[in-house]
Amino acid sequence: MTSRLLSLAFVATLLAGTSALAQEAMRLKSEITVTGETVRLDQLIEGVGEKGAIAVFRAPQPGHRGTIRADRIIEAAREHGIRGIETGDVVSVAITRPGRTVSRDDMQEAIARVAAERGALGNLDIVIDDHHAARLVDAARGETLKVAQFLRDMRTGRFEARLTLPGGLDGPDGWTVTGSIVEMREVAVPVGDLDRGEAIQAKDVVLVRRPAAQVGADVVRPLSDLIGMVPRRALKAGEMIRSADLAKPILVEKASLVTVTYVTKGLTLTMRGRAQGSGSMGDPVKVQNLQSKKIVEGVVTGSAQVTIAGPVAPQASLSDSALSR
Repeated sequence: MTSRLLSLAFVATLLAGTSALAQEAMRLKSEITVTGETVRLDQLIEGVGEKGAIAVFRAPQPGHRGTIRADRIIEAAREHGIRGIETGDVVSVAITRPGRTVSRDDMQEAIARVAAERGALGNLDIVIDDHHAARLVDAARGETLKVAQFLRDMRTGRFEARLTLPGGLDGPDGWTVTGSIVEMREVAVPVGDLDRGEAIQAKDVVLVRRPAAQVGADVVRPLSDLIGMVPRRALKAGEMIRSADLAKPILVEKASLVTVTYVTKGLTLTMRGRAQGSGSMGDPVKVQNLQSKKIVEGVVTGSAQVTIAGPVAPQASLSDSALSR
């Protein structure tokens, strides 16, 4: 009887131990996704218990993947008193750390806000130096980009800014960018290529912003100063247009028939004549009277239009009788 009781007790103890082992079984995962800078034991091992919060490895960079060999994980767990981990057929654990991109535009916008708060108002642009690339940060960090420190040289326009994503999983992350605050100018440029001699229309040009240092005194800026003008040479799309590149449109062609208007107080006379030269708006041009063959001189005031303002000089008379006086 005693032997039987001992046997039953042994079996019960064995079953209880087996149940406990089943409950405490720890298994290595084959693939995990993490956020933050470190990898914890409970992310790598199922059922690891209260010691799972211990960080044992560094996570991959945001937006990247990495692997850790199973034997290294077992060794790290053993250093913290954890044994009996089942690896199964897992020889390494694949680790993914999702990332999001902080673009150069994001950086410029953050710096522009701070620059404006500190009095950098007006037609200004933030230009980050070319060697500063977009950055990948942990996808879990959805905070707005902040400027922790901003230094600006008022004389040169150069700046240095310390950018951060506050409230990160493992403390604030930050990096420094440099660049310039550049004064900008609005200038009119061709939307597409323009041929020489092709009168410029409103649809042909658009306003763009360019650094003030690139906009010379001879650059034509307002749209109104371009409309109706004629390029002296072919112009490329996006090219700044200089005064020397333009000419007024020819409104009176040499040898063409024009209407001559004589205007004086209380009197307006018109006649037809033949232009002796070409001219743009406001240019002086000589015209031959078709009847008397005499030459008069006036100013171009429109397409095929020449105006003579009084008083009438003998050589500028519109009638044969006036010319004969």
